[in-house]
Amino acid sequence: MIKCDEQTLEQHFPTPVMTLQYSGTDALNRDISEFIDTLTRELEPDHKNQAPLAENTTQGGYQTMPSLNVLHLPDPSMQQLKAEIVLPAIEHYLDQVLKVDPFFTPIEIHSWAVSLGPGDWQAPHLHPKEYTLMSGIYYVSIPTSPHPEGTLEFINPNPVSVSLGQQDATRNYRPKDSTVVLFPPYYMHYVHPIRAEGKRRIIAFDVRLAPNT
Repeated sequence: MIKCDEQTLEQHFPTPVMTLQYSGTDALNRDISEFIDTLTRELEPDHKNQAPLAENTTQGGYQTMPSLNVLHLPDPSMQQLKAEIVLPAIEHYLDQVLKVDPFFTPIEIHSWAVSLGPGDWQAPHLHPKEYTLMSGIYYVSIPTSPHPEGTLEFINPNPVSVSLGQQDATRNYRPKDSTVVLFPPYYMHYVHPIRAEGKRRIIAFDVRLAPNT
């Protein structure tokens, strides 16, 4: 049975970052890993791999094209992840951080899969699309590696405070399997290069206000 064992809400710089650690996810994570690996085999050789495109921040590895929107695919693992983990996590963030009623806040989820291996990394980036309320990551599998390989580094969005010597320039987060991390879309971040064997698999997503219908 999937359940959330631990939830934290931290203020970086201050910027709200929520993490939710889940258990009972071993079978789901295996299914998601197989799903991502299947997409990699089937789509990586051609233009359907987003990672090689010059404008993308993923350096090496595999990333699904935005048009695929993986959490909306009929694959059972994607549907379970969305229903039992992603949507409840989004509701917590809407309620506790944005202070709005999740049931009266129309949203859209835009999602993609990323698989990184030895030598791969992600350059500093943020998610500046209009009407985006939050960005999120679900960590499917994280290879064991020495720090800081494969860790998520957040960059202080208040550069003036850094220049005055009052704040750290970055905040490092070491991800764990079965964790959701939610943060504002303007919070710049990157992934340190990976050298260890194994695949670092994630499902990333942005949550936006839905247009009036």
